Formats: sequence, C-alpha cells, structure tokens
Amino acid sequence: MRGFLFLLLLLSLKVSGQGGAAQPDVAKLKQARLDTMVAVIGITGSDIVADIGSGNGYNLIRLSKYFPPARYYAEDIDSARCNRENFKKTIRDFRASVSIDSFTFRYGTTAATNLPENFFTKVLMIAVVHEFDEKQSMFADIRSILQPGGFIFIEEPLVIHPVPKDKGCNNPYLTEAQLKRIISDNGLEIVMEKYIPDLGDNKYRKIFKCRLKTASSATILLQ
Repeated sequence: MRGFLFLLLLLSLKVSGQGGAAQPDVAKLKQARLDTMVAVIGITGSDIVADIGSGNGYNLIRLSKYFPPARYYAEDIDSARCNRENFKKTIRDFRASVSIDSFTFRYGTTAATNLPENFFTKVLMIAVVHEFDEKQSMFADIRSILQPGGFIFIEEPLVIHPVPKDKGCNNPYLTEAQLKRIISDNGLEIVMEKYIPDLGDNKYRKIFKCRLKTASSATILLQ
C-alpha cells in the first residue's frame, strides 16, 4: 500500500511540474544571442576588428565562425587569460576554422587599450562596459582607435531594476537608460539597437551599433 501511495505522489509531482512555468532553453538563448550579434556586426574580409576585453576569445571566436577571414586584435588587461594558447584551446572547443594567426594580442590598462590609433573599422565591446572602472578614459581611447566611418558595437547585459553588483567583476550591471547615457556622454550616437532575450526576470541584453557623434548630431542634441 505504501509503495502504491509513493508512486501516486511521484506521478502527481511530475504532472504538477509539467503544468508549471516553462523553463528557458539555455542553448537556444545562447544561439539567439549569437545570431543577433552576427546579424548586427556583419564583419567582412576587409575589416580590421578590435575586441575589447577579449578574455579567452569565447565571444570573438564564436563570432568568427560566421564571417570570412578578417584581421582581429584581441585586447585585454589580463595576459594570463587572453593569450595565444588559450585562444587555441577555445578554437578547438568550438571547432572553429579560423587560424590562430588571424589574432594579434595587445594588453592595455584600466584606462587605455594600447591599440593603434585611427586603425580599426569595427570595435567590439561585448559585456564589458559595466566592468570599466575608468569609463571616460576608456571611451576616449576607444574613439581614437576607430577609423573615420567605423563603428563600435556595444553588447551588454541590462537590468530592469538596479542591482548592487555583478557577481563576476563586483561592478553593478547597468539599466538601459544608464548605458545609453554613458554612450551619449562619451561622444557616440546609436544608429541601431537590437533586443536579445536573457535568463532571469530582471535581466536582458541589447546590442547597439554606434558611431562617433558628428557636428550636426551634436548640434541637434543641444537644441
């Protein structure tokens, strides 16, 4: 009798679980994020790309699978994580066909990238703006490395309600309003933005395609 009651309990738990809120498919969310970034960034073979805060290449190498060969500069402040051997491992993990020789490694500081000025057609900033301790200095440096007519792509986890800090870097995640203010205050204007679903009730992502503010756009903003 006890065994029969136990079986009924298990079945009732299974049924009630099926009737609850659907759990997000993490793999699908990750792929949707990647697909959105690929569509917005659109790297071509003639591009020279800087990836700010590249780490072990997790984002940059996954993106490279969708584009023709290009020149990539991987920038970080941590040479123990961002280096040739770790990139080789990430290339193997994702079965990417990109050559390790496509990547040049540069190491900056919390205030500057140590990348060549007036050089890049596209600059990627993937989930790093909230990590910047010296935002004004970093953005000034990043503006200086961009070629005329180039674009900066900012992808960030955003919160609906402010939170004390990100568990990784101990800096708080930004709200969309805060990020847009940072972008505008640092000499950039948004020309495209795309929503990206993310895990959690209080968090989502967006990617912003930005360019340097022109004299005409600055005049409009002042009016």
